[in-house]
Amino acid sequence: MLSLKTLDVDQRTVLIIKLLQEQVVDQRKKLAYWRDLTKQPSQIDTGYISQYLLSLITSIYGGLMRGKGTDLDDGSEIKAANFLDSLDKKGATAPRWNLSSNNLKTMESFLSFPALYLVSMDLNPAGKFRTRVWKLDPNKHILFRKRYLEWMEKLGKVKLGDPGRPGINFQLFPPHNKTDESFARHGNGRTNGFSPIKIELEGVQGAKKILHAEENNGVIEVIYLDSNITV
Repeated sequence: MLSLKTLDVDQRTVLIIKLLQEQVVDQRKKLAYWRDLTKQPSQIDTGYISQYLLSLITSIYGGLMRGKGTDLDDGSEIKAANFLDSLDKKGATAPRWNLSSNNLKTMESFLSFPALYLVSMDLNPAGKFRTRVWKLDPNKHILFRKRYLEWMEKLGKVKLGDPGRPGINFQLFPPHNKTDESFARHGNGRTNGFSPIKIELEGVQGAKKILHAEENNGVIEVIYLDSNITV
């Protein structure tokens, strides 16, 4: 039986391809039959798939191995955004990375995690399935940290102080579907006074892309896999 900790880069690449092929590409094709027959949504749940994926990329077991609440055993968090088959009746889709919490300790913890792994499953400019994964270090990414602190003071703590509100949510919008953008977005210049900003996910301190995989003629190909994921 394979052991996660002893897998080399080539073995991890093969398993990443197998996971995305079986659980996303092939699964979507199978669901299309049932979607067309029943007129029900066909969107797959990419949350657990993203967790499996990150363990394969990082060789870190899931937090469940020790009964922890975090997604990876080192205390890191995984956030997934799924654009696939998620259009509403008007043809719009707006997945996001949600940093949710229902108490001050949890809200503040997002600034002390070893890493936030951000997974985007969308379509590339050619309309083919694509998966990209970025590692964000909340201690080193200056713009992310500054905006999150601002949001906590202006909105997060205020809402948590309202007994009628069970929790709060800091939302990052991933790169747009069918584009080569490599930044997240926060703020729209209207709601609660947060100016729109672009939080770069590549080429800046505290963030880097660690996986890029795409579908080519129905088959998954790994375009890039970072063998050294230290930011």
